[in-house]
Amino acid sequence: MHFKQTTDPSRTWRSLAALFLIGLVAAGGAVVVSSAQQPDDAPAAAFRRVCSNCHDAERILATRRTRTQWEEIIEKMIDRGAEGTSEDFTTAEEYLLRVSGRVNVNRAQGKDIMAVLSVTQKDADAIIEYRKTNGEFKDFDALCKVPGIDLEKLKQGRDAVAF
Repeated sequence: MHFKQTTDPSRTWRSLAALFLIGLVAAGGAVVVSSAQQPDDAPAAAFRRVCSNCHDAERILATRRTRTQWEEIIEKMIDRGAEGTSEDFTTAEEYLLRVSGRVNVNRAQGKDIMAVLSVTQKDADAIIEYRKTNGEFKDFDALCKVPGIDLEKLKQGRDAVAF
């Protein structure tokens, strides 16, 4: 998906500075950085940059959504004035899928199965091939019957699976 680009670097820096100060005050003067806030986590940084200026991150991530649903929400936010580059919005979308995505294993492409369930390309391909050969998955137990996939990874993402 290609999101329209907005640019106003001064607003971005002001917003980031304000978020830092709010975080500093909320932490009682100590800076607390979670793993999702590490500077080397570009997707988390893009998410914070384009979404957290107007919305509480926990509220945004409270509901799992499919790629299409996240794309629709991001487009609405852009129409309402969210600012960032097309790359920022695309990267934020990937982050949203990774941490709060939902995937219908009976319809999804491999890239979405991989992103949402944190499985390998091999596992995503096996899921797709199994559904082509055996029909749609009825439930999670049926999904677990796909031979050779990492069941532990699959079970970790159980709440993100739709049928």
